[in-house]
Amino acid sequence: MIASRGGSVETLAGVQRPRSYTSYAMTQFAYTPALLPGPGRRFPLGVVTPQHKTADWWAMHWMRRESLFLPRYNDRGEMIAKGHALAAEAGIPCINRRLYHAPDGYRQEGSYDFVGYFEFNDADAPIFRAVMAGLRDVAQNPEWAYVREGPEWWGRRVGCAAELSVQHPL
Repeated sequence: MIASRGGSVETLAGVQRPRSYTSYAMTQFAYTPALLPGPGRRFPLGVVTPQHKTADWWAMHWMRRESLFLPRYNDRGEMIAKGHALAAEAGIPCINRRLYHAPDGYRQEGSYDFVGYFEFNDADAPIFRAVMAGLRDVAQNPEWAYVREGPEWWGRRVGCAAELSVQHPL
């Protein structure tokens, strides 16, 4: 059914790990207002974003890596970069997100280090695009200088195979 519509299937391995952040406050920031998973009829769009981190990332001290997720301020206390957390903030209440880690560890040949998976409704697609643009802006999110992305796949979530025959725009 997928091939007849010009599509294909690709599988990516990944495991979920317990969330780990620098503080209780960051966990509350990221997950208290977070969107819970829902059925495809409620959140019909699914996006997959495989990623590698560069050798420079893995060579960096872990505390420096952690710091790149947080906002950066100059000596006058003015924010000069949002960091990952604030660049993604707009999506927290409307995009369900999951991060999958490479099952055999990071830096494995032929495997991604992480696979991001996102679900949301059609009305929130512009927010998803804006969040991803913000994350990819290394001036606002210096962490992304160390990210190499695979292809970004968009798809429609369906409840059963018969629903694949219905045409939906992405």
